[in-house]
Amino acid sequence: MVLRRELLRGVVGAMAGTWLGACGADGRSPTWGRFRRGVATGDPRADAVVFWTHLAEAVGDEPLRLLVATDEALRDVVASRELVAFESAGHTVRAEVDGLPPGRTLYYAFETVRGERSAVGRTRTAGEGEVPSVRLAVLSCASYAHGFFHVYRNVSQVTNLDAVLHLGDFIYEVADGFYGSLRAYDPPHECRSLDDYRRRHAHYRLDPDLVALLGMHPLVATWDDHEHANDAWPGGSPWHDEATEGPWAERLRASTRAYAEWMPLGSVEPLWRSLRFGDLVELFVLDTRLQRDRPPADEREARAPGRSMLGEGQRRWLFEGLRASRARWKLVAGAVQFSPHPEFWNLDAWDGWAVERDALLELVASERIEGVVFLCGDGHKSFAQDVPLDRRTYDPATGRGSVAVELMTPAVSSPNLFGAEARAFEAMVRAASPETKFVDAEHRGWLWLEITPERLLAEHRFVEDVERPDGGRERVAARFEVRHGEPWLRRTGP
Repeated sequence: MVLRRELLRGVVGAMAGTWLGACGADGRSPTWGRFRRGVATGDPRADAVVFWTHLAEAVGDEPLRLLVATDEALRDVVASRELVAFESAGHTVRAEVDGLPPGRTLYYAFETVRGERSAVGRTRTAGEGEVPSVRLAVLSCASYAHGFFHVYRNVSQVTNLDAVLHLGDFIYEVADGFYGSLRAYDPPHECRSLDDYRRRHAHYRLDPDLVALLGMHPLVATWDDHEHANDAWPGGSPWHDEATEGPWAERLRASTRAYAEWMPLGSVEPLWRSLRFGDLVELFVLDTRLQRDRPPADEREARAPGRSMLGEGQRRWLFEGLRASRARWKLVAGAVQFSPHPEFWNLDAWDGWAVERDALLELVASERIEGVVFLCGDGHKSFAQDVPLDRRTYDPATGRGSVAVELMTPAVSSPNLFGAEARAFEAMVRAASPETKFVDAEHRGWLWLEITPERLLAEHRFVEDVERPDGGRERVAARFEVRHGEPWLRRTGP
């Protein structure tokens, strides 16, 4: 089946302050004066969206005005706000604007009292009631030092998305040359302080393809570890030495504050939340990084009762939310892989909190909660798999015995973790895990979803080569369908 997709042809010509006509993967920076880091929106609801920008070269607190309209020329204004780029927030601006029309494409811009105006951004509110379809792009793991963000550019050119879901590693905190060396970071050293993390976010926001993405679609995001430090948890990181780098708690406060300033999200305290797209989809966005208990030392500890990935408050919210949801589809989105894989036990993912994972699956099965789809990133791999409650009663030929499915999006640019052994890893997974219907450990790309009342369609889309400026050519590597009420994958191509 060839899925309908509406792609921009060339430049978004009619759009005021066009994004794609002014930037590309050749390293040129956007040229919108003091708004050079672009504009963004996030966390779309039926009547509200969070709007964001950054004002460069500001001195002290500086007032701004936000205009939101139904047309690209910003003549039919539906909302305006007087805002301030506070010095205490690094001159970022974040504001949730309500009273907006549901299910509408909207346009917006920021301007200063001196008449300087940002490029015009494009966003969309969530629908309400009977929504015929929802389309999402799912992304994760964008190592700036490993390559160009062709994936971001490609997603920015898809005009019919309702939102972009980013599942973490939006930035990397590492020093130049430590993990990748194709592009240099600012600051060149590992991020530890508030100024460091602010500079790293600001550096990412000069990438023209990321600017294009955020200017075209509303963002829904959660963090993984590299927004803070590798393998972070509330109590520390194996890459943080308190003896030489200072208290972990101070570093975590700095990274969290910078993330809150630079991301167009409603709140990070807590980060977990749900977003509804009418009666069709409820999206449960998890924090699977900074609520977890101490990582286990081994598989035996990973199976110990009482350990929590989610923390008490988030667990109660998720379990109660799944029980109460009246949405036809429930998407549960977290950074790390949910499904068990005995052949490569990953103690940093849900394998390290196995009892709580079993409890969540038991809830889905016992309460007969339909339309549950787990979404994850983190692994620099693509997966599509059924999620059975008990592998012994699962029939891989028909999918019966599965209670949900899981889809892992590949990395935007972060590297293949297996090197020359990638194909051997894939063969091992296919041999040992019949519930895995697709695995690829080599390619970079993204996950496209289209959800209707009857079915969920998914495509793993791969880009040609992130190390070349002209390597953004895209192909569909695998296509799947999940029918509502039948929680297993059917491969439909290619």
